[in-house]
Amino acid sequence: TQKPVSLMEWCISLAKNTSTVADPFMGSGTTGVACANMGKTFYGIERERKYFEIACQRIENAYRQERLFE
Repeated sequence: TQKPVSLMEWCISLAKNTSTVADPFMGSGTTGVACANMGKTFYGIERERKYFEIACQRIENAYRQERLFE
């Protein structure tokens, strides 16, 4: 299901003292983008090559993005 990045950031923030997140069904990579925004390590698995490629591109772009606020 589609989820906004802000929702995933909120969900991840509930897991205190967590530096790494794994998503075995990463789809288009929303959780990975949230992790990049939050400075967390991300591991994702996606069996559909189409979505895997989309996720990789989105996550790489998120890690490249400079943060204006911390």
